[in-house]
Amino acid sequence: MAVTKYIKLAFLGFVFFCLVSCARQGKPNPETAAVFNAHLRQGADYLSQGSYAKALEEFGKALALNPASTRAHNLSGLAYFRQKDYRSAEDHFLKAITLNPSFASAYNNLGGVYAMQNQWDSAEKMLKKAISLSPDMVSAYFSLGAVLFNIGEAEEGTAYFAKGIALDPDYLEKRSTSVVGLSMRGASLSELCFAFAKLFAATGNTERAVEFLNKAKQAGFHDWQRIVQEREFEKIRDDPKVRQFLKG
Repeated sequence: MAVTKYIKLAFLGFVFFCLVSCARQGKPNPETAAVFNAHLRQGADYLSQGSYAKALEEFGKALALNPASTRAHNLSGLAYFRQKDYRSAEDHFLKAITLNPSFASAYNNLGGVYAMQNQWDSAEKMLKKAISLSPDMVSAYFSLGAVLFNIGEAEEGTAYFAKGIALDPDYLEKRSTSVVGLSMRGASLSELCFAFAKLFAATGNTERAVEFLNKAKQAGFHDWQRIVQEREFEKIRDDPKVRQFLKG
């Protein structure tokens, strides 16, 4: 279903855009450093192209030159994550964190690994750690919001979505071609869509609010009186495009 595909980007839209956000390493000799960086660049290119086996081969060569590289471990984890080899991805992200306990991107990515395996408590813990280390990490807010919706904590999840939207109002649109995520439980998908509609309504963005109201409708949402009852819709409630939903 198209709506499911779109909403999935709210979860870990995020993890695949960490290619350039890794911590710097020590200072090997210039020749070794040049070869190391060449393998990382080539691997990152393969990763973006979906050639995961080739990417892992390049990252392996980089790690052979510098086994303590958090960048190489993080990128290896991303490649395994793309292949849904979550055990290997977890190993590399944990290694990156061991090497650098302040590596926010690795915590964010590790949160994604746990969420994909329905390990909600661990996912929540890792994503909150990522945010504590990097308060401007937009992807972590959206990922955490989706995790919280999945466990029935809609109010708290909405609060994290609101923070993500405040940091980057166009995040969902920009990540619409990078879709990997988890299945929403029961009515949580329709509620998630409605939550996004409410958040955009609060900013006066009628177009985006209506977009997500339509997605909520496709996902089975039917409690349209909430548009009248909830204050976030006050700015756009009388717009004809919004009022049409009150007709059922």
